[in-house]
Amino acid sequence: MTDHSPVAAPDADTAPPVAEIGAAHPERIAWMVLLVAFACFCVLTIGLVFGVYQFLFQSTVALPVSLEVAIGTVGITGADMIEAVERDQRNLTDTGTSISTDALSQATVQLHTLADDDAQSALLVAVTLQGNTVLTFDYANTPRFDWSQLPQRIQFTSLQGALDILVTGVGERSLQMDIYIDEPGGGVHVQLLSKGRYRLSASADEVRLLSLSGRGTARFVDESGSPDSVRAGQELVMRLGSRSVIQQERLQSVLNNPTFSLIEPTRGGSASTVVPPGWECAVPPDQPPQGTYSLVEFEGRPGMRLRRVNHARTNGEVRCIQIFPGGLDVSGFDTIRILTTFSPENQSLSVCGSLASECILMLRIDYRDIYDNHGSWLRGFYYAEDVTGAARKTCASCIQDHIHTRQAVWYTFDSDNLLNLIAEENHPFLIDSVTFYASGHQFDVVVGEVILLVGNSTKNGGNGS
Repeated sequence: MTDHSPVAAPDADTAPPVAEIGAAHPERIAWMVLLVAFACFCVLTIGLVFGVYQFLFQSTVALPVSLEVAIGTVGITGADMIEAVERDQRNLTDTGTSISTDALSQATVQLHTLADDDAQSALLVAVTLQGNTVLTFDYANTPRFDWSQLPQRIQFTSLQGALDILVTGVGERSLQMDIYIDEPGGGVHVQLLSKGRYRLSASADEVRLLSLSGRGTARFVDESGSPDSVRAGQELVMRLGSRSVIQQERLQSVLNNPTFSLIEPTRGGSASTVVPPGWECAVPPDQPPQGTYSLVEFEGRPGMRLRRVNHARTNGEVRCIQIFPGGLDVSGFDTIRILTTFSPENQSLSVCGSLASECILMLRIDYRDIYDNHGSWLRGFYYAEDVTGAARKTCASCIQDHIHTRQAVWYTFDSDNLLNLIAEENHPFLIDSVTFYASGHQFDVVVGEVILLVGNSTKNGGNGS
């Protein structure tokens, strides 16, 4: 039976009007779409402009970085925390690479400029790790484009031990080099701001920054205020326990033009017989075939090259000397030390010849004592071993064995305090000259620096570095 009951009408208060159900507001939707599109356009435009600006003016690329082992073996620890042993050379491509030397090893981290079509890359910075040193390489970047105003930035961290640092300052772009030394109180931040030659050491008690040339700063990381600065001939001593800073005039470089690697290089590898002012170089005329001396750019850095080839079978020599007219008075100093950095390229004699007097490189200091007696200090270097084991390693006038290095690798030598090797009654009163020379049959060596330092190790509370 069909139900014909009337259907109840919807409640007028709850049912939406037919017009509101079936109709929308197209102008409101249009405005919303337009505003959203405009906002997206603004974001994309700003992001694009910012991205292009960052790429053109703020982006950087990595500088070429290599590690050369001069003597011994070096430990390399990468991000994987696995230590490898290196005896030769490698490129450093990973950030956060830790490098460690033992008491008998030395290694140099070399950073070069980017090579272009007109010239080879030039040495920018050389950081030499002395024995028992640990250092972490973080990064080395340069702006991607020449028009960027950013400096070249280099950073090392976690220094323990001693570094010899050369900043060549090649090119027109500024350089900022940061080295951080960790310690419980917050650590020390060292910054090198100009080309020059520096020595930096960090122990459990103090951090020492010595400038042989150039300007640097140092500060405690957790302290506000301006950092303390150091210039040529000055040393900063940061005492970690007392959080104190001592600035002192301690060791001074007394030779004229001691660092050939800071001389403006001659591009293209061409050689010049022009000798830096202060030095005199000579080749004995009665020793055919004659050797040569020249100022060259070698492996990206300038240096004095002493060379004798042409199948020489007899003894020959090339020497450079700097004379102090009337003598350099060193009677008031308690420290005399000499530094050199060189690369031995070729040597035909084993060790330093049968009499240990024909080294690929020899350093010599001539002096007079207080009684006007003449004396000399000599030290030689070689890379060619003697397979017989019978070769002498100390010359007749030497008080120390000659030093064995590695062929074609830059090596930095520090004599330590020479006054500790000479009897007190024979201590130098006047230094007459400093000489570096190559001797033998065939030889080829490039010398980057010969630095003579004099001063007082205990001045203003210092204890030597």
